[in-house]
Amino acid sequence: MGQNSKLKREAKVRARNKDKSKVRASISKKKEFIPTIYFDESGNTGSNLIDDNQPVFTLASCVFSDFEAKKLIDLIKSKSPNEVHFKNLQRRQSGKDAIISLMSSNLIEPSKVKISLFLKDFMIVSKIVDILIEHMMHINGEDLYINGRNIALSNMLYYCLPSFSNPETVQSMYKSFVEMVRTQDDVSINNFYSAAKDVKDSTKEVELQRNINLILDTEKYVYDALENIDKTSLDPSIPAVFLHCAQWGEIYSKGFHIVHDDSHTLEKQKEIFAQFMDWTQDEKEYGYDRRKFKLPLKGKSFRFENSMDHIQIQVADIIASSFRYWAAGKVINNEDDYLYQELDKLDLDKFIGHNIIWPTHDVTPEALGTVHDGGINAADNVPDFLAKAIPNPNILKS
Repeated sequence: MGQNSKLKREAKVRARNKDKSKVRASISKKKEFIPTIYFDESGNTGSNLIDDNQPVFTLASCVFSDFEAKKLIDLIKSKSPNEVHFKNLQRRQSGKDAIISLMSSNLIEPSKVKISLFLKDFMIVSKIVDILIEHMMHINGEDLYINGRNIALSNMLYYCLPSFSNPETVQSMYKSFVEMVRTQDDVSINNFYSAAKDVKDSTKEVELQRNINLILDTEKYVYDALENIDKTSLDPSIPAVFLHCAQWGEIYSKGFHIVHDDSHTLEKQKEIFAQFMDWTQDEKEYGYDRRKFKLPLKGKSFRFENSMDHIQIQVADIIASSFRYWAAGKVINNEDDYLYQELDKLDLDKFIGHNIIWPTHDVTPEALGTVHDGGINAADNVPDFLAKAIPNPNILKS
């Protein structure tokens, strides 16, 4: 090897090592930093998951400095003296272009933005599986969460029920399930199981009938299953915020402050978040495979504030609403819509990863990314954490 070639190679090695050192330093710096994370949601209809006009829920959280947020808002070139809203911008061509300009910024990248997407009618199916079928199987000694069997079953039911049964009857069952969880009285329970029987009667596929029998068999366990289920448990904002907090905690281990746009539902759940953010307990990992998370959550304060007071919330509004618009466009196949087309060019999938309640045709652990690799059942063990939890006083008073 010539002397020049050797020197060039050594220089490249030094440059690579320098880059690695910068990355390590950046990670180390983040672990010591205590940022403020800003949250906003789009398409939230609470526990009412049956809404043809709002099929998708999204949550966006972001960590932008005042300078970065102003730089993003300046891209909108809004003449409004107060605040910027996606719903106003989307009405005009110039506003649509402004949305694309912000979403195209190099500041909008996964280390600064987290997104969750929920297809609401699929969430209903997954909740039928989680609240009823998983509970029944757990009582009978089976763990439906191992290898992601709960996800596989939800995928199969979502696609097969309307394909091999009467679609209107299936929708009736979904509506009656939502009503059952929200009211939890005898009438709504009877209505749900009657609707489930109608679904079974409307299909001739024997294998599908067996799977519908799983739903019908839960009737003898339903009161026990609903006993500890909050009537707001179908609201997607609660699990979405939980997931984001768990993920931000992996980056900012010293903790972070939360500022969320005004939300009556979440404010009512502040007590439970204060329990999940009990820093007096030792950190412990829960769940299986890619669904593992750690408690306590790393929130140090949790405030609900008006978006007029924080341009970061305005940025989060545009991000959340853009993802909701894009995802809803996929549901209704809105290929001719200008804003959908432009958003679809931005490689938005890179933000989502597994932060999604959305059906796929995957049913194997390998395809689902849920091959069992150890861990502990979250449904069994998280209640122990909550039973010992001392609600974080900083969360309650913030």
